[in-house]
Amino acid sequence: MTHEGSYYGQVRRTAYALWRGPHYLRNRNDTNFLGGSCVLRLAMRQRTSTEPQIEARAVYASLKDEAQSDAVLRAVYWDSRTVIHNSSPEATPIKIPARFVQTSIIQAKQWIKMFDGFQTTLRVFPQTDDTLTICSLRIETDSVYRVFEKVWQVTQGEYDELNRLWQVIWQQMGQALQTLPTIAVPEETFPRVDGDPSAYDFQAYSPTLKIS
Repeated sequence: MTHEGSYYGQVRRTAYALWRGPHYLRNRNDTNFLGGSCVLRLAMRQRTSTEPQIEARAVYASLKDEAQSDAVLRAVYWDSRTVIHNSSPEATPIKIPARFVQTSIIQAKQWIKMFDGFQTTLRVFPQTDDTLTICSLRIETDSVYRVFEKVWQVTQGEYDELNRLWQVIWQQMGQALQTLPTIAVPEETFPRVDGDPSAYDFQAYSPTLKIS
C-alpha cells in the first residue's frame, strides 16, 4: 500500500525533510547574528520508515567566527500516528513540532569534543529489519577537512561506546531545549541541487588523482 500521493504521504515527506534539516540556519536579528552551518546533528527514527516516529537535534554555528559566542540548537519531532490519513491540507494544515534555542559555541564544541578520537566500525550490510530503531550522527566542523557521518540500527540489548556517547549528548540536548532561551523565527536554507545533464562531459573524464 502506497501513501506517496496521499495527504499522509505529503505530510511524511515534509516531516522527513524538516527532520533532515537545513544546511544553514540563522536568526533574523541582523544586529546579533546567531547560527551558521550544521556542525553537529543527532537523529533518531523509531517504528518503520513508512509510519515513523522521528526526532532530530542539531547545532548550527559559525565555529570559525571568533566574534560569535552563541549557536542555535534546533529540534524537530514528528509522530506519524498523529496524522489523519483521509484528511486534506485545507482541513488540517501541516504542523511539525519544533523548538529552537540559543546555546553557546563553547557548549557546541564540548559536545563535539566528546567524539574526538572515537573509533567505530562500518557495517556495510546492516540488518534488514525496518522496525529497528535507527540512530544517526553527523559532525561537520569544516566542510572540506572534517566531516563525519554514521547511521546505524540499534538492536535491543546491544551496547557499545557510540550508543553511550550518543545518548549522553541526546539527553543533554533535551535538557538544553527545556531551559535555554528560545528563538522564535529563524531563517533556514535547505539544500536543493538540480543536476543538469547538459553540463556533463562524459568523454573528457578519466581517473587522475592518486595518493603518491
